[in-house]
Amino acid sequence: MTNTPKDADKPRLPAKLRELALKSRAFLAGSYKRRPIVTSLSAAVVVSLLFIALFGGGSDEDAFNYHEVTRSDFLVSIVEGGSLQAVKEVTVRNEVDGTSRIIYIIPEGTYVKKGDLIVQLDTAEAEKDLNEQLLRYEDDKADVIKSKTDVTITRSEVESDIRSAELAVKFAEMDLQKFEQIEKEQEMRNAQIEVFTAEESLKLAEEKLDWSEKLTEEGFETKGNLDRDKLAVTKQSLSLEKAKSVKKMLSDYDLAKLEAEYRSKLEEAKEELERVKTQGNSKILQNQANYEKAERKLNLSEAKLKKMQEQMESTNIKAPQDGLIVYAKPRSRYSRESIIEEGAEIRQRQSIVTIPDTSSMKVVVKVHESHVNQLKIGQTAFIVLDSMPDSRFRGRVTKIAILPDQQSSFGNSNLKVYDTEIVIEDKLPDVKPGVSAKAEIVITNLQDVITVPIQCVTTIKGQQVCFVKGIGGPKPVEVEIGLFNNKYIEIVSGLEEGDRVLLSPPMDGSIDLGGAIIQKDEEVDLEANETAAPVENPRPVNRERPSNAPRPERKPSGPRQDT
Repeated sequence: MTNTPKDADKPRLPAKLRELALKSRAFLAGSYKRRPIVTSLSAAVVVSLLFIALFGGGSDEDAFNYHEVTRSDFLVSIVEGGSLQAVKEVTVRNEVDGTSRIIYIIPEGTYVKKGDLIVQLDTAEAEKDLNEQLLRYEDDKADVIKSKTDVTITRSEVESDIRSAELAVKFAEMDLQKFEQIEKEQEMRNAQIEVFTAEESLKLAEEKLDWSEKLTEEGFETKGNLDRDKLAVTKQSLSLEKAKSVKKMLSDYDLAKLEAEYRSKLEEAKEELERVKTQGNSKILQNQANYEKAERKLNLSEAKLKKMQEQMESTNIKAPQDGLIVYAKPRSRYSRESIIEEGAEIRQRQSIVTIPDTSSMKVVVKVHESHVNQLKIGQTAFIVLDSMPDSRFRGRVTKIAILPDQQSSFGNSNLKVYDTEIVIEDKLPDVKPGVSAKAEIVITNLQDVITVPIQCVTTIKGQQVCFVKGIGGPKPVEVEIGLFNNKYIEIVSGLEEGDRVLLSPPMDGSIDLGGAIIQKDEEVDLEANETAAPVENPRPVNRERPSNAPRPERKPSGPRQDT
């Protein structure tokens, strides 16, 4: 006899109850013939007991396997552990270049006042560098003074040279002007006077010679005097010819030559003036550049000297504010930074101590990525310190990290948590930073809603379901979920108050525990894959060999034959 689908839907009796029902049915069949009324009443009692056994108040096993759906207020919150930190804290770092050695550090945990000496670094190397830099600064300062003086002297020399050149130009212009206006005419006049004088002298010599010839014919003059008079005429004639020649050379060549010389000297004087100006400006600019270069060098030297003096002062580190001294810890166990202690070498910008302001404290917790979207700035939170488990303090969310914490992912790359800061608003007793604490961030408080334990909800074919107890066993019922916390989840629709849901959903093939995005029976459009370009040199595919397929024969290994 086979069970029909209709029979399968009927509730199945436990084995003991089925045996009891069969025995009862046999007994009632025999007894009904003898006492029908009593037998009918007994049968009714048996059926009632069976009904109560099946659908009655439930057994202890049901209480462990099912959860009865109720309606109540639901506090949605996130509970995470963290540590107590100061809202404001000052980190003191090493400001000295290179590496420095700590020769004194105040003990950790000491309360200090602003201005107290907390760290002292070795100053031997810094003092040596400071003295050398001070000497370089003095040399650079002397170079600036010399360069400035050179600029002044050069400017004075250039101005003097320019004045001399301008005077030479002026003299050349005057010489030319004098020649053109006076000297040229005077030279021509002198030449003309020489010609006139020679002509008059020649006339006198000729008249004297006429008289001498007449007196010689009369016998009153000697022949010697006559010859002298003739010679005098000849000399005057030659003098006249010379004067005319000089005048002609002066007119045609000498005066033009003189004029060209004067003009040439004037041009040379002007060109010399330009050269003096250009050379002078070049010298001034060069000296000015040297002066500016020396000034920049001095400024750099002064800045370096000032920085070294500041670094010298930085070797004595004083507390910037009142507070508790906490030594800086390496950022990770793989860090190469030295442990803060006397004698340790620290690099520049390495954190030495932190001074937290304990008047305002906060708790830093790491919230898992599944809850981080529920967080908002300003949400209320309640904090309990591990050292004070009986006291609760109110706080408020003030900061949510944008990116997950990198340190937390070193051990587990799939773990994504976000640093969340909660500032404690209630007044705290005297507690120190670093104390462990637990914070519960209140997301919302839902009024009169249906909730179930979070493990009651599972996913079948992309749909959230709960297994509800019914006739024939638990049945999957689609539900719409809402907010949730670490234990319960809101059921917006799909369940009614009084329903009994299975606490542990059955593990069958319909439940996807592998996290696949595409469901088993879902149709997927693969048209794009068919039109995609083929992959060059595809990797060989490991094809599974059917279990019943014969194994290939393995040839016995023999001696290798060389080809």
